[in-house]
Amino acid sequence: MSLPVRLDHNGKQGKGVFKMSIKDLQTTIKVKEGFILSTDTLNLEHLLPSAYDLIVAYNMRTELKKEIESVFVNTDKDEEEKLSPTFHNQYYSSIEIPENKKEDASYLWNEDIFNYFNNISPNGYYFGNTLGDEACIGWFKSEENEDY
Repeated sequence: MSLPVRLDHNGKQGKGVFKMSIKDLQTTIKVKEGFILSTDTLNLEHLLPSAYDLIVAYNMRTELKKEIESVFVNTDKDEEEKLSPTFHNQYYSSIEIPENKKEDASYLWNEDIFNYFNNISPNGYYFGNTLGDEACIGWFKSEENEDY
């Protein structure tokens, strides 16, 4: 996932550090005519941290962040590293989804996160996969008369 760029309501890139919001994400999706969250993987150990990073980047007020963290176990031997954020631990391959949490992780991704991201989609867009590529996940323009 590329780092989000704040766009003003005219679609121009902002300057400085901003606290972004769902409205900023919606603006980005509309201006760019879509937004890719993840490509080339259906691995929940990659998809869930991508969703987590997006939730954090856009200051989304949702319990999903805690729920994502709850399905991971940190495998790093260094106790200080275990305190690092989820994205850091995923980048360094020091978190994993244990066998007893795989079903919870799958439900979290396929139901809770998909529903939440669809609910915040701007009009005319849906969150999901592109036709013909299940591993290309993000926000895409809806086809007329199709229900997502």
